[in-house]
Amino acid sequence: MKYIKYSFAILSVFIFASCLKSKSDFGGLREDPGTIVTSITEKQYLITDGHNLQNGWSMFANFSFTAPATESVRFFTLHISQPRSTKMSGSLKVKVTMVPLSGYDPFPAGAVTIPGEIEVPASTAASFDFPVKFAVNKSLLDVTAWYGATFTITSVNQGVYSELDKSLDVIINEDPAFNTSKYTCQYKWTSTVQDAANQYTITNNTKPLFLYEAAPNQLQLLDMFSGSAFLYANNTTTGANTTMIKPQYNIDATGKITSITVLASGAAGAVTNVVLDAASSNQIVYTANDDRTMNVKYSFDLTPTGGTTRKVTVIEKFVYDPIQAMY
Repeated sequence: MKYIKYSFAILSVFIFASCLKSKSDFGGLREDPGTIVTSITEKQYLITDGHNLQNGWSMFANFSFTAPATESVRFFTLHISQPRSTKMSGSLKVKVTMVPLSGYDPFPAGAVTIPGEIEVPASTAASFDFPVKFAVNKSLLDVTAWYGATFTITSVNQGVYSELDKSLDVIINEDPAFNTSKYTCQYKWTSTVQDAANQYTITNNTKPLFLYEAAPNQLQLLDMFSGSAFLYANNTTTGANTTMIKPQYNIDATGKITSITVLASGAAGAVTNVVLDAASSNQIVYTANDDRTMNVKYSFDLTPTGGTTRKVTVIEKFVYDPIQAMY
């Protein structure tokens, strides 16, 4: 019996040692150098949403049809994944086609310039995103039209492209009414609310938000997830999210916020006397199609039902969202 035990012990050591060898390493998975996989980030987002939340979003490219006359517009993003030892050797060159999207107006010939190859600079990062921009000649666009296009990866010079994530339908703006606005698009919205009585408060609440030019020089909010156009805060007494104010940001020709109109008071109580904080920039800035920001700080008087009027301070920051996912 003693010899049998020794034999099993020796055999176990031998098997364990064999498992450490690369030739027995589950078909060589640990030693596999991997490859470079290119896909469309927004399509990955849509597939993930379809498997989970099932919001049924569409992807948009939001830009003004009028100014500037020509512009480099971001239509989608490439996602490059190279998590193992195989990395890009020089630039990654990707070929893409564009065809009209059924149900929408096709781009006029020459309106959007698709280069022969999209060149992605070399990187050793395990994964990264690369914004894809195409030159748009806006003199050829009709401001009453609603354009749409399907973009498809057809080849890469390194690695492979994902068959599941190689094609994306892109709708241009949400509605022809927005076609002349350079500010209308999806933003990442960060808001901080501080009630002097500490009943309603929230700090750095960040979420996707649609900021749109409802009329010339009038910006309004729309939360695509909830359908709300209100600023929220937490009721520290009940723990419930509570609507505070439905604001309209009035801007001048330079994007400076000149005043805020109260379109509606929320469930927290009546909102009056909105005052901009002069120490803040209170400005929406358009640097490029995919670089838009707005910062604003203001206060208002809140009078809860049956309560005492007090001052509420609001700080908001809007930053262009690379994922322009909307209804």
